[in-house]
Parts: sequence; C-alpha cells; structure tokens
Amino acid sequence: MTCNEAIRVLLVEDEAGDANLVKIKLRQTQSGYFELAWAQSLNEAQKYLTASSFDVMLLDLSLPDSEGLATVHKARTMAVDIPIVVLSGRGDTDFALTALEAGAVDYMVKGDFGYDGLARTIRYALLRTEMEARNNLLIAALEAAANGIVITDKDATIIWANPAFGRLTGYSPEEALGNKPNQLTKSGLQNEIFYRDMWADLLDGKHWRGELINKRKNGNLYHEELSIAPVKNGAGEITHFIGIKEDITERKAMEAQLQKLASTDSLTGLFNRRVFLEQLEQERAKVARLSHYSAVLLMLDLDFFKRVNDDFGHATGDAVLKAFAEIARNASRAIDIPARLGGEEFAILLSGADKNDALSMAERLREQVAATIIDHRVGPVQITVSIGAASVLADDISGEAVLHRADAALYEAKDRGRNQICWFDP
Repeated sequence: MTCNEAIRVLLVEDEAGDANLVKIKLRQTQSGYFELAWAQSLNEAQKYLTASSFDVMLLDLSLPDSEGLATVHKARTMAVDIPIVVLSGRGDTDFALTALEAGAVDYMVKGDFGYDGLARTIRYALLRTEMEARNNLLIAALEAAANGIVITDKDATIIWANPAFGRLTGYSPEEALGNKPNQLTKSGLQNEIFYRDMWADLLDGKHWRGELINKRKNGNLYHEELSIAPVKNGAGEITHFIGIKEDITERKAMEAQLQKLASTDSLTGLFNRRVFLEQLEQERAKVARLSHYSAVLLMLDLDFFKRVNDDFGHATGDAVLKAFAEIARNASRAIDIPARLGGEEFAILLSGADKNDALSMAERLREQVAATIIDHRVGPVQITVSIGAASVLADDISGEAVLHRADAALYEAKDRGRNQICWFDP
C-alpha cells in the first residue's frame, strides 16, 4: 500500500456517537486518507466483508450479537488476514493484553484518540501486519529450505532450527533447542586449531565457510559444508549466529571416486603412470635437498607376458596382471609407491630406502611371483618377473634420469635370462 492510496476501514460499532467520533478523527487527520464503512453488528460486518475488501477493522467489543473477548475471536474468523484494532471503553491494561492474545493487533480506549492517535494506530497496525506477513513468508522459506539452517544466540546456543537440520543431524528442532551445535554433532575429527581459527573469524565479525566431518545422532559420520554469518545489532555488537549446513557426503564420495579414477590404473588399482612420475619428481627433489635421505626405483617387467595372452587369452592375462599387482602392493610399505606404467611394465618407488633395503625387498617380491600359479582350464599359468633397480641421485636433473637407469638395469636382467634382479651401477 502506497502513501497516496486510501486506507479502507471497516468500523464495527453499535453506538452512533462513538462511530461519529471515529469518523471525525479520521476525517481531520493529516496521516492519510481513509475510506470508512460502518457496521453496527458482526452480522452486518460479515456482509461488508463478503461484498468488499478492507485494510483494517476497528472493533467494539459490546455489540448486539456479540459481547466481550468472544467478539474478537468471531471477528478474527471472519477477517483472517485483516488487522483488528479493538476500541473499548475500558482502560484496563490486563484486559488490553487479553484482547491482543485473542487476535487483535492493537487496543485503544474510546475517546482517548488524541488529535492523530487513531490514524497512527491504524497505520502501525497495517505496518505490523505487513511485517508479520513478511516474517511468516521468510519463516516458511527457511522451513522449506533443503539445507539445514540453525540460529544461535551470541553464546552459540541454538534458539531455532529448521526441519532440514533434523533430517541432516538426526536431532529434531525441538531436541536441538538449548544445545550448542558442537554438543550435538562434533565428531572429534577436527582439531582444536580448526575451531579456534573459525571462532577467531566469527568473533571478528567475518563470515566463515568451510568443510568438516560431523556425526549424526545415530553415530554415523557425514561430510558437511558449513557457512556461518554473525548477526549484529545497531551498535555493531554480535547478537546471534546463523549457520547453513549442507550434507556433501555424496559429493565427497564422488570426488574421491573421480580422484581415484584420475590417479589409478583401472585394472590393477595401482597408481598410474602420471601420478607415479609426479611422485618420482617429488622424491628426486627430496633427495637433492636432504643429504642424509635416499630412495630407490624398481622397474619390473613380467617375463614372456605376450605368450600368456597368446596361449591363454586376454582374460587370463588380466588375471595375471591383477595377481602381480596384489603381490607388489603387499610387498610395498605404506610409504612406497607401486604403479603400473603400461602393459606388463610396473614400477615401485621405495622412499627412504638404500641399496640393501631395495635388493632385499626385490628378492622377496621375485620369489613370491615365481611361486604364484594362476589357474586356467588348459592348465596352470606360472609367471616370473625381471627387476631393474637404481638409486635416486642428488644430481639427477629429472625423474626421467632415474627411470633411464632403472630401465637399463631391467634390460640387463632380461639379457641375463630373466627372473632376476640387476642393480644399475653408475
């Protein structure tokens, strides 16, 4: 409603003198223009409401067809969306509060309107009703939001949460009230520094956003993207915090799967060539930087693998590759990098290992491969592996230099009859 529009008022009053006073006060006001309709009973008011629309109702509580607070209740059902201002001859504060609780938005004593008081009261009633409608709309939007939304006081105690918060955490909004979010969902997987830094930003008035792992009511962990905004009063003091919580568990699982696909060989599950070369470059830089640190590269090639494919088929060849990859994985330490470089060619980067460590591990692996038998309907398939080994040197200018030496040692192992290990000596 604009300031130039007439405010349509329905006056429900059975006393002509009181009705005339209202007409006079609204006519002389400087607070806008009012169109007034006068009904002398609730029944007559109902007819007006059916025939036309109104912005506000001025309601006397003593009518021919209704008396007291029941009048407010009846009028409220007749005019659900119209603000009601009660006009009464009683100046009783308790009675006024009771009228407000019954559904009125304001209360005025007849004859105590002042010069412009009645018009101002009507405008304030309209403003309050408009603000209430807007607040109800915002609350409905928050209630319907797919993300969990929680509001806390300045001490981080929950004062409101939406249904999505309950679906996310397992705690109903009613259960959440009076608790701190961390009391409900903290998993212990974020350290105190994480929370310290978060609160440092928030208490400084900054918007915080991050990812964390939280725990549902049933104990299950989930990934959450959390956004928190501080709310300030007119003096710039923080009074509340609003948190928006999104369950990103599926997204994180998909990201992990994509990362795995991008970094591993699809058949064997070992690291692929790209990731291996990146790790080799990092290891080379570490050896160059730390005088006490050493590392070794093993290059491994399955002997006569083409013959396996030709004689037993590619399905058996794949089974051989997977069996070898499992042996290489089990033989490697947690800090080592086993990878399939392509075809039947594999590599293992032994972090922090010296020549003796590498040769000992390579021999164990060679023996395990030689003892492995792959079942096939034609007969058992037995495989062996040739291994070339070389140290990562401090003066290597790239990982390719290490690969070249280990590859040379591998070819020497094959030239010597296969199923053996050769070390590259510069």
